[in-house]
Amino acid sequence: MKLYRSLIFRELKLTRKRFLLMLILFILLSLLMLTPIMLGGLSGTSEMNEDLLSIVIFASGVVTLTGGFLAGTNNGLQKADINSGWKRYSFVLPATAKQQALSDLLVKLMLILLFGLLSAAFALVCITVSGINTAAEGFNPVCMMLNTYLGAVCAVMLIDIAYSYILMFANDKNQLKIIGVIAFVGAGVVLRVFDLFPGMNNDEKSAKDGALISQEMVNKFETVLYSEKTLLCISAVFVVICILFFLAMWRSHERREP
Repeated sequence: MKLYRSLIFRELKLTRKRFLLMLILFILLSLLMLTPIMLGGLSGTSEMNEDLLSIVIFASGVVTLTGGFLAGTNNGLQKADINSGWKRYSFVLPATAKQQALSDLLVKLMLILLFGLLSAAFALVCITVSGINTAAEGFNPVCMMLNTYLGAVCAVMLIDIAYSYILMFANDKNQLKIIGVIAFVGAGVVLRVFDLFPGMNNDEKSAKDGALISQEMVNKFETVLYSEKTLLCISAVFVVICILFFLAMWRSHERREP
C-alpha cells in the first residue's frame, strides 16, 4: 500500500496545477450557468417558470458534459515524464509496470468520482433553487446526469487511450516531436477520408431542405438519455474502457529502450 500511495501522491503532486486549473474552470462555468436559474427561481413570473425546466436541463447538461470531459482528459504526466527523463529512470525502480498502471487508473477514477460528485451537486442545487418538482415534470435528473457524464468520460478516455498508446513509442523529446507530427498529419488524413464519404459533407445543403435535426430525433434522443437501459449499457462500456486504459498504461510502462 505504501508503494501505491507514493505513486498516487507523485502523480497528484505533479499534476496539481493542471487539476486546479480544471477545477477553477468547472466552478466558474457552474456559477455562470447557475445565475439565470437563480434569477428565474426568484422572479416568480409565470413566463419565466415555463422555461425554467428547459434552462435547468440545459445548464445541468453543459456542466455535466464539461465535468466528464475534464475528468476523462489526459493529465499530461506521461508527456512530462518523457521530457524530464523520468520514463528512463522509472525502468530501474522497484515499482513494476503493472503497479504503475494501476496507480494511473486509481488516479483517473479519483478524478472521475470527484467531478461526478461536483456535477451531481450542481444538478441538485439547480433543482433546489428553481423549486421544480421533478416527479411532477417527469424529469429524472439522476439518470440523465449519469448517462451524460459517463458518456462524456468514455468518449474522452478513448482519445486518452489512443494518445497514450502513441506516446508509448517515444523515449525522448526528439522522438516525441516526430510522433506528434505524424499523429497530427494522420488525424488530418482520417478527417479528410471521412469527408469524402457521401452524406458526410452537408455544407451545400440549402435552407429549403428543412432542419438538420428533426423534432422526432430530438424526442428519441431524450428518451435514450433518460433511459435506465442506456445507463446500464454505458456503465458496461465504462468498465471495458477502464480495462483498456489499464492495459494501455501497463504496456506503456513496460516499454524499454531499444
